Amino acid sequence: MQEARLLERAIGEAGRLVAVEPFGEGSIARFTVDAGENAGEWFVDTSRQAVPRETGFVVRGTEGLVARIWRHPLDPRLPSLRTAVDPVKLARIAAAAGTSGEIEARVLAYRPGRRAVVRLTQHGVHLFVKVVRPSEAESLVDIHDACRAADVPAPEVVHWSPAGIVVVPDAEGTAGPVAAARTSPDALLDAVDDLRERFLAVDTTRIARASVGTRLEWHLERIAAALPDRRGEVAELLPALAPHVRRIGPPRSVHGDLHIGQLFFTGPRVSSVIDVDTAGLGDPADDAAAFVGHALASAARNAAAGRDGDAAVLEGIAAEAGERWLRDPHATALTSLHLLAHGIRAAERSPEAAHRLVDRARELVRDRVGR
Repeated sequence: MQEARLLERAIGEAGRLVAVEPFGEGSIARFTVDAGENAGEWFVDTSRQAVPRETGFVVRGTEGLVARIWRHPLDPRLPSLRTAVDPVKLARIAAAAGTSGEIEARVLAYRPGRRAVVRLTQHGVHLFVKVVRPSEAESLVDIHDACRAADVPAPEVVHWSPAGIVVVPDAEGTAGPVAAARTSPDALLDAVDDLRERFLAVDTTRIARASVGTRLEWHLERIAAALPDRRGEVAELLPALAPHVRRIGPPRSVHGDLHIGQLFFTGPRVSSVIDVDTAGLGDPADDAAAFVGHALASAARNAAAGRDGDAAVLEGIAAEAGERWLRDPHATALTSLHLLAHGIRAAERSPEAAHRLVDRARELVRDRVGR
C-alpha cells in the first residue's frame, strides 16, 4: 500500500500495518516497527492538512505535500501528548501540585491527529487526561459542563489547559460490560434510552463527531482492500446504502460515539458516561447505530476468540437494541457502516471476526434496509 511505501522511504523499513483512519483528503495509517533503532509506533498522514509545527518527516512531490510521518508520541496536532506519557515530566507536575510518588501513565485510546486518553495512576488513584488539539480544549470543558447541567452524568473536569489538556476523575458505578452480564437486555436498554433522552436536552452549539455516513465510499474501499475475496459482495453494498445514509430531520444533541464501553451503571440508572469529547449536535440515529454496531462487533470478536458466553450476552443486547432503534433504513444503513468500520480494524488481528462483521452488515442490509 502507498502508506507502507512512504514509511519505508522515510525510515528504511515498511513496518507492520495496524490500522487506518480517514482524515482530511486522505488518511492516517498506523504502523508498528518491532525492533531496531526505529522500534515503536509510526504514523503516515496523507490528509494534506496543515499542522502548527512539523515533528517528523515530510514527503513532498511535484504538486506539494504528499505525506508527513511521525513516531509516537510526537503527534504534530497533539503537542501535549508527549508530556502526558512522560513519567518524569508528570512527576514534576505532581510535585508542583504538592504530591509525590511514582506515576504510571498508560495510553487507553489514541486517535492520531484527533485525541488521546491517558490514565494516570498515583497512590492507587486514577485520573484521566484527555489530550486534544489546543484549539479544542475549552470546547471540551464546555461540553462536559453542558452535559452535567442537563443531568447527563459526564465526569467533572478537575483541571484543563489551553495547551490541549483536560483532566477528569474516574467514573462512578459498574462498568457497562460487567453490568451487561448481570442485567437483562431490556432493563439495560431502558437505562440507555433514559440517557439518550437526557442527551437531547443538552444545550450546546458544538458539532458532534462526523457521522459514519459521511465516509461511505471510504469504508467500502478499505474493507474491500482488507478482505479482497469479499470485494464483489462489498461492492453490492454501495447502491443499497447510499440512498439512506443522510441524516433525517434537524440536528439534535447526541453523544456521538455511544456504546456499552462508555457507560457505567448504579442500580437501574446510568451513573456515568465517559468520552463525551464526541458529543454535540448531530444525528440521533448515529448513537443508535454506534451502540448496536459496537455490540455486534464485540460479539464477533468474542466468538472468534472462543468466548461464547460473552458473545451471547452482547448478541442479546444487540438484538434488543436493534428491535428498539433500527426501525428505518437510515439507522440500519448507519449500523451496517459501523460494522464495516469495525471490520477494517479487526482485519489485521482477527480476519475471522472481520468476515463475521461483513456478513452481519450484509444481513442487515438484506433484512432491514429494504423494509
